[in-house]
Amino acid sequence: MAGWSERLRQAFLRFDRRHGGAEPPPRVQVFVARHPVGAAVVFGVLLGGLLGWALSAFHDPARMLQAVAVGLCGGLFVWLFCRFERRRQAHYARNGGFRWDPPRPAVRDDALPVWFEGLLWLSHWTVLLVLFWLVGRLRTPPFTWVQSAIYAGFLVVGSWAVHLAKERRRRRQG
Repeated sequence: MAGWSERLRQAFLRFDRRHGGAEPPPRVQVFVARHPVGAAVVFGVLLGGLLGWALSAFHDPARMLQAVAVGLCGGLFVWLFCRFERRRQAHYARNGGFRWDPPRPAVRDDALPVWFEGLLWLSHWTVLLVLFWLVGRLRTPPFTWVQSAIYAGFLVVGSWAVHLAKERRRRRQG
């Protein structure tokens, strides 16, 4: 069994290196990997609270128990994922893949402050939420606000992931 798991581990590391995993991670990714319990608690509470709010579970004990169970499962998943990411980062740090504290790159003229990027994310999500809700009114059961919010979130996060992949590819080539 050890041979099989080692082959799987090596295959994952080859895949990870091929897709830019050996590059220094962003500070947020390092922070979350170093604090898996805190990240899991925050995610679990937010997920359970939002689900409880969406189900109107604050007056129904059975629905509240469902929301708490989903929050606990989500928190456990995030904790496991953060532990995995911490081991991945430690592997690269041990084997010289990247340094924990990489030198800060020169400040780009076109780089936006983090708070402004967060504000842009929120504004894009809000505009897409309203657009999805308006388009969803044309359907025969129409989209709810929650469905529209989820679709808008997927679109914002997906576009951000595409942007990061393009940026990473551009840095690697240039």
